[in-house]
This record gives sequence, C-alpha cells and structure tokens, in this order.
Amino acid sequence: MTVETLKERIANAQKKIATKQGTIEKKLNLIEKKKQKLIKLGVADPESKTVDDVRSTGNTEAMWLMCDIKYLKEDIQRGKREIAETELTLEKYEKQLTGELEQEAVLREIPEVLKKLRDELVARWDAWDLERKMKYWKDRREMEWGAFRKKYKYADTRFAEQSDEQIHKSNIRDAEFLILDLVRRVQAITGEITSWADIRATQGAQGFTVLNGIVIGKEGRAAIESILAGGYNIQRLHIRVLVKEYK
Repeated sequence: MTVETLKERIANAQKKIATKQGTIEKKLNLIEKKKQKLIKLGVADPESKTVDDVRSTGNTEAMWLMCDIKYLKEDIQRGKREIAETELTLEKYEKQLTGELEQEAVLREIPEVLKKLRDELVARWDAWDLERKMKYWKDRREMEWGAFRKKYKYADTRFAEQSDEQIHKSNIRDAEFLILDLVRRVQAITGEITSWADIRATQGAQGFTVLNGIVIGKEGRAAIESILAGGYNIQRLHIRVLVKEYK
C-alpha cells in the first residue's frame, strides 16, 4: 500500500471517529433534554427508571420519551463500539505508514550501486514480463481453445490482463523489496551501516550488474556475493545475494 493511500485512509478513519464522537455528543444532549421533559411530566429521577416503570403509570407521553432514551443509549453504545473498531484500524494504518516512510527513507539513502541494481532489475523484468504478456495474447488468438486452456493457468490470465503500467509498478515494488531485504540482512550483521565504499558493481551474466564486496558498519563487516539465474524464455531473471559475516 502506498504512502498516499495510507495517508488518505488515516484521514478518513480520523474523520469517521470525529463524526461518530460528534453524533454521540448530540445524542447525549438529546437524552438530557428528554430527561428534563420527563421530570416536568412528573417522572422523578428518570435515570433510575425503566420503560416498564413508566408504562405502568399510564403516562403515554412519558413512556415514549423513555423509549426514545433507551434507543438513544443503544445507539451511543453501538457508536462507541464502532469508534473502538475504527481506532484499531487507524492504529494499523499508522503503523503501516511508519513502516512505509522508513522504507522510503532507506531507499533514498542507498548508494548508487544499489540504485543501479534496482533500476536494471526493473528494466529487465519489464521487458521479460511484457514479452510473456504478448506471447499469451498471441497464443490466445492462434491456439485451439482446449490446448490454450491446458497450457495457461488462471494466474497467467490474471497476469496478462494487467496493464503495462501495473506490471511496471509491480516490478518496482519487487525490486525495492529485494533492496530493502538486502539492507536489512546486512544490518543484521553490521549494525548501522557506515560505508558501502568497498562494494563493487561488476558485469555478470548477460551483461547484468552484480554486487560483490564488503559493507562496513558500526558492529562489524558483511561480505556480499551476487548470483544470477534465469533470464531466458522459461524463467524470469532473478538475483540471489548472499550476505555473510566478514572477519
């Protein structure tokens, strides 16, 4: 979920809570007004009375006022439950927003070698996925239906129905997840990272950038080694980055 979406949902949840709190306040005021009317009708201490108590007096107007108060109190309790549920949802969104903002901060601060790796991954994945999508629709037009259904699964159909922009955004998320996972794994060994200067970006298989070298942190050093696989017709390129303590 994007930062913008989370901020919008947080604002909507806050608005919902404020609206329900305002509604509860209005109903509390309305209850007080109805209690005053009951007192004028001769019902002493309405708060201690029930609808049946007032019904037994034969005072129809007072009875209906007591019914109104009963329903208003039920509405208030329901509103409080809904506020509590919305507050839990709001807390969840706020935690998610904090996480997304932290991730954005990490991605802003990553060195150029990681940015290059991310961008190359996205470019390669976009090309591979769009070719896969074109192949799907070509087969859909040319193949006999039974053979086509046997070759492709429902997940293939879902994928092929995505727009190019949706595919691109998905690949950006996947590449950023890979980079964030790498940073976390490095930090688990090094603590706060102080230098990526010893990381080398070299050309691996198919001319793709791979990372190798040492990351230095306040609590230690980590060795990084990249392994590439795929990138051909039957498998999308993927990269496995090994992270080990360097002594």
